[in-house]
Amino acid sequence: MKAPVVLFGGQSLSPYAVKPLIQGCSALSFEIERARSFPNVSEVYLLLQDTFDDEFIPPQCKVIRKSRWTLRDLLETLVEISREQDFLYFAWADCPLLDPSLTSAMVERHLRWAAEYTFADGWPYGFAPEILAPSTAAILLSIYKNSTAHIASQEQQKNSDGTAFGRTAISRDALFQVLQKDINSFDIETEIAPVDLRPYRLTLAADSKRNYLLLQRLINAGLDRAELAPEILEGHPELLRTLPAFYQIQVSRPCPQLCSFCPYPQFGNPRLPASPSEDFMSKSTFESLLDRIVEFSGDAVIDISLWGEAALHPDIKDLMGSVLRRPELALIVETSGIGWISSHIEELAAVVKYDPQPLRGPNKLPPLSWIVSLDARNGERYQEIRGAGFEEAYHFAEILLQHFPGAVYVQAIRVKGSEDDMEQFYRYWKALGAEVIIQKYDYFAGFLPQKRAGDISPLIRQPCWHLQRDMAVLLDGTVPLCKEDVSRTRILGNVFNDSLASIWESAQELYLEQSHKEYSGICKDCDEYYTFNF
Repeated sequence: MKAPVVLFGGQSLSPYAVKPLIQGCSALSFEIERARSFPNVSEVYLLLQDTFDDEFIPPQCKVIRKSRWTLRDLLETLVEISREQDFLYFAWADCPLLDPSLTSAMVERHLRWAAEYTFADGWPYGFAPEILAPSTAAILLSIYKNSTAHIASQEQQKNSDGTAFGRTAISRDALFQVLQKDINSFDIETEIAPVDLRPYRLTLAADSKRNYLLLQRLINAGLDRAELAPEILEGHPELLRTLPAFYQIQVSRPCPQLCSFCPYPQFGNPRLPASPSEDFMSKSTFESLLDRIVEFSGDAVIDISLWGEAALHPDIKDLMGSVLRRPELALIVETSGIGWISSHIEELAAVVKYDPQPLRGPNKLPPLSWIVSLDARNGERYQEIRGAGFEEAYHFAEILLQHFPGAVYVQAIRVKGSEDDMEQFYRYWKALGAEVIIQKYDYFAGFLPQKRAGDISPLIRQPCWHLQRDMAVLLDGTVPLCKEDVSRTRILGNVFNDSLASIWESAQELYLEQSHKEYSGICKDCDEYYTFNF
């Protein structure tokens, strides 16, 4: 039998994929070594960009290069490689922990049931390849051509310099995304993990500084095959707190509304008027902080809406542009939808449309995503919860949907007695094409009265996601324990005086306590520990 291995690096491999990781070997080199031990391997193909340095290409690989890979290019290449083969392995070229034993079990299942597509489920990403029958790539290509004409048309568009633009980035689950469009037509087999490890949300790929550090830690802890993962992850949760991935930054003090579900009116003095020199973070200060974030975390999601209304910042377009100019960063704007200048929205939409980096940050988000907090479909209820501004806020959200398709979320907080309005809210916005967030009520660890509609917390408490991956920065640079710590019971440092590394380290002890099921301070009564930001 003959089965080629196709390793995809055409999305511009991270420098961490070729940095020494295991006994002097890079993630790429180690992955190829492991892939050669898969059953019935005939050839190992590397799909790379033209700019990839030959120095880092291991010997005895067949290399296919393109200046820019699209999903159509990838599928066409898989079709060619799979000709006269018995099956095909596919994985990304930065996964050093691909497991030959797990893969062998998948191959046995794939051949026994004559599957067209086989994958592993329940393990962290990076342990197993996808397996395709010889005909599957051609079928996927046909589905892609027939059902994604709008994507194909984007691939034909050109900038003034002749380069392509559009949201054509290839995601790690791209093959399955195409397969899902006609999933009932495929014979699919799944190798299911004995312990579901998906709640850890891990990516075992050397695609960022954060995940490179994670791989180093797990490998040093003895993780070299999938079957050891449950024991190591459960026994060493402290290894998973690597670098902050989500930065919530307050850039504005004032807010046009005094929302009844928000603690800010009680502690933040949100009322107008405001002084530009005192009540807004300056452009230079903000840009300096962004540079330090990139240096420390490598990549990150930046949310400029910790407290206050970002739209009121006199230089808000420039601040947003500062994030968009840094390809390592994805930008989130949470807003009331009040106070925005329409020309700014149009200009930002144009910037995003031509952005050469269509997926960014740890979770591969669009460059700019919006969350509009509306909280009600009924105008009277809106007035009761948020105050004036219903028409302006709704109109703003509708404008965003035109300019940022697929990157606009409308949000409402679910509380006792609001179910009827929540259903109307959901149906209205889904019909318009928005992503809808029905948010759990947050009582800020007892700062606000408890009004939640139901308890959806896990049966077994886990270490807090926010301690593991978030950093909150107030207008004066203060870093509280987290967003929930509105009374500033524990200050980790100040970004204008301290290094990000020292601030991050200040919460390590508390995270270790939670890893051992010990909860103190405001964490003891907090129910936000299981919520996960972008």
